[in-house]
Amino acid sequence: MLLMDNKKDEIKQAYYYTDIEPTLENLHEIIRICEIFKKEGGDRLMCAMDMRKWDLDEIERLAVYIVQSRQKMETELNRLRKYQEDFNDMFATDHNNYYNSVEIMLKRIRSHTSPLKNLLKKTCSHKHPNQKACQRHHIKPKSVRKESVLAAKTYQKPIFSIDDPTTPSQVSGLFRELEKFFADEKECMEICVKVLKEEAEIRKDPVKSKYVLDKYRRKAFEKLRGLIMLISDDMISTLKEITPAYQCFKNFATDEAFAQEEFHRHNITDMDHFCLIELAIAKQKNQLENDELANWGDNPVWVKRIKYVIKHFDELLPSNFTHKMMGKFQYYFCKWALPGNISNATKYFIKHYNGKWKVSKYAAVNSHGKDYDQHSAEVIEFHSAIETLLKNAKMPEMKAQSA
Repeated sequence: MLLMDNKKDEIKQAYYYTDIEPTLENLHEIIRICEIFKKEGGDRLMCAMDMRKWDLDEIERLAVYIVQSRQKMETELNRLRKYQEDFNDMFATDHNNYYNSVEIMLKRIRSHTSPLKNLLKKTCSHKHPNQKACQRHHIKPKSVRKESVLAAKTYQKPIFSIDDPTTPSQVSGLFRELEKFFADEKECMEICVKVLKEEAEIRKDPVKSKYVLDKYRRKAFEKLRGLIMLISDDMISTLKEITPAYQCFKNFATDEAFAQEEFHRHNITDMDHFCLIELAIAKQKNQLENDELANWGDNPVWVKRIKYVIKHFDELLPSNFTHKMMGKFQYYFCKWALPGNISNATKYFIKHYNGKWKVSKYAAVNSHGKDYDQHSAEVIEFHSAIETLLKNAKMPEMKAQSA
């Protein structure tokens, strides 16, 4: 009976849980642990080894584990370095559910947190018991962040330091690997904190939030411009019913309010459907054709300018113009109207041109791309003539735009 009681007491002292949950507070806590190791890591490691009575074989095994973990961590850290540049540029994140942003970051850095959890468990004062034993004795768990020698606020200073001449090479080797491990861990968490701080700042600022939303819209319009021609009114009605982003949007008075509240709350499919709905509404409201929406988005003023230029195209041509120059000047027009898509611009020109010259097909128009020079006198003169034409017609001044 006494033996069972002693075993129960031992388990009570030994049961630890790894409370590194996906919260911003815990990211700061991990940074704190890394800073502690940088300052006192040698002494804390020596204390842990003495407390747990590790032999040299066990130390070597741990060193190998840390090396392997750090190699995986380096790969993930490189991705995270790259990811930080894009994360807050994306209004929608590509996940099927709407995640808390900290969870997204920690999912990306799982190779960082798992080895850290194991290392903290291994440097607690007693060996971690199995789950069945803990359940049988109704043991209340303790935090490894508070109990691990590497993370606790206080620890027992060792008799010998890591720099002592008698320190085995295996111990020195483990310490060097842990220094690299915690340096990478700290960089990872600092990137996460930086990104999440930026996210919070964007969410607080209506102008910044709206900017990110509009940037997403432009990219979505470009991606979906071919699809909008195939979407029926019935399909749009269905999308309105099943698209969470659109349902949320109806509850906000302004784009800014929607952008602030819903930033990083929706996945890409949801937001793409939202943009399709917006395009369909714009088409109906502004009486835009499918190809106009696909090419320039919800921009009726710009479309009106383009139609006016096509209608008066012959007036823009030089006095020495001949039919074999038609393809070249059509190309100049396309570079003004839709510089990113000569093919679509050519199709639109052919559809609406009713002047006296025979239009050139896409192949003939596009062949002039290899010799095109936006700084040449001929191009500058033609584009200036367009702006003069529009100014005389009292059209609003605008820069070339596309969806």
